[in-house]
Amino acid sequence: MRRALLSLVVLLGLALAQGLPQVREVDEDTFYWFVVNQVREAFVVGLPPERIGDALKGKRITLVLGSEKPPAWAKDAKVVRLGGTPFSGGFILADGRWFLGRKVERGKAIWVIVDSPQVVAVLRGYFSLVVK
Repeated sequence: MRRALLSLVVLLGLALAQGLPQVREVDEDTFYWFVVNQVREAFVVGLPPERIGDALKGKRITLVLGSEKPPAWAKDAKVVRLGGTPFSGGFILADGRWFLGRKVERGKAIWVIVDSPQVVAVLRGYFSLVVK
């Protein structure tokens, strides 16, 4: 009985672990090359730093902004304006799979890559009313 219960707990743990998103924290150089080499389509909310914007050149981009002016790297992007004030911060949803964002820890920028189609689907759902 004890062995069966232990096996059940292990199997349940493995089943739950498979559904958790994979999260990586990287520096800006690693993030830049990830965007250049991995991303084909991006849903960008707010304006990323210029260098990351340059990494998005030539990709299929939907850019969601407040009152900001689209930068030069986004000349071929589909731009959706929500109005109001400029966004402070933002994130990227890439290829229906990755949530890409930036956080600041101890004064240093750290980029986060979350591999989770479920997270991306939920966030895209929030914007589906304004972005067709």
